[in-house]
This record gives sequence, structure tokens and C-alpha cells, in this order.
Amino acid sequence: MTYIARIEGGVMVIDLGWWGAEDALEDGLSELGASPDDVIAVFITHAHRDHLGAWRTVRHASFFLGKGDEELLLGRERPGGWIPRWADRIRSRDLPKPGELQLHTFASDTAMTLGADTVHAFPVPGHTPGSTAYLFRGTLFAGDAISHTPISGFGPARRGYSDDAELAREALVDLRTRLVDHEVQRICTAHGTCSEFSDEFWEDVLGDDAVEER
Repeated sequence: MTYIARIEGGVMVIDLGWWGAEDALEDGLSELGASPDDVIAVFITHAHRDHLGAWRTVRHASFFLGKGDEELLLGRERPGGWIPRWADRIRSRDLPKPGELQLHTFASDTAMTLGADTVHAFPVPGHTPGSTAYLFRGTLFAGDAISHTPISGFGPARRGYSDDAELAREALVDLRTRLVDHEVQRICTAHGTCSEFSDEFWEDVLGDDAVEER
């Protein structure tokens, strides 16, 4: 999924999709009466290939990424999860070269001001070293730090896709505490499923860990 919003001075984007991402991005921008040239800020939840597909279309923008994923984004490290590693063997990733993007990284909770808006970045390592959830206008965009399937519902980052699934779960337990002082209305995964932000949601994601936290 790619999330798009108008902000002061242009448009911001969260994640950049995979197959067909360029066309999907341009279609979404068109619905806002905008074009790729209007994109001024791109926030990447993590540097797996299915979140980077349209980077060339908006490479003029400022990119924001968790510090732990910088080497992954630039192709100097490989994914830790066995599924994305095998995907790289089948087909190499199209990645930016060092210096090709205006890249801004962070290693701790960070607030970034975009005109009248603020984007809060919360590192949640485990799925990848630099996985990040972004809070924007009351919605927490969690990337793949939170997963969803039709059968099991919401859960932590999925094994096989993740560098360290146990660390990813622990990061979510910690994230829930860090969000207490923030106004969060809903949460969306990177693959298009959203939920009201509630104790019931956290129990679905974390099971016994959520009960203990509450």
C-alpha cells in the first residue's frame, strides 16, 4: 500500500509499493489533483522491496527512514528474513545508489514538522533493524511491524519475512507504552488493513503480552 496526503507546500507519501507502484502512485496523486512533482516528503516504514517500488518517480523528494535500514535501502546489506533473501536471489532489487536520494535517518522517537502537521516516527526494530511506525493525523502507519491475515487477524511481524520476530514482538509491547501520551485513533498495516486503536486491538496483536501490559 501507498498512503498519500496533502500537506502544506505539497504532498507526503508513506511507503511506495511494489509491482505497478508507479502507476498506482500517479493514480492516487491524480485523485488529489496532484502529480509526482508535488511530492515533497516520503516516509518509508522499512526497506523491503515491496515498500520501495516507486522511489524513482519521487526521488526528488526528501526521504525519511529508520537508521537501521539505511544500508538495506542502499543495497549494502541483504534482508535477514529468509523469504525476502530468496526473493533477492530470484530477482535483484532496484535500489537507489548512495547520494541519489535526500535521505534523512533517525535512531530514536522523532517528531518531524511539515507545515501545520507533525509526523511522529517510532522505531520498532525486528521485522528489519530500522522498521518504523509513523503517527500522522491520528493514524499510526505500522508498516509490517503489525501483520494481518483473514484467518488469524492482527499479529506481530511474521516469521520468515522478519530479521528477528521475537524482537519485533517486544518492540510492539514497548511501542504501546510509548503511545500513551499521543492521540491515536486508528492503526493501519502496510498491506491495507486498518483497525480502531483499542485494548481489544492490542489483545488481538499481542495476546497475553497485551493483557499483562494493561
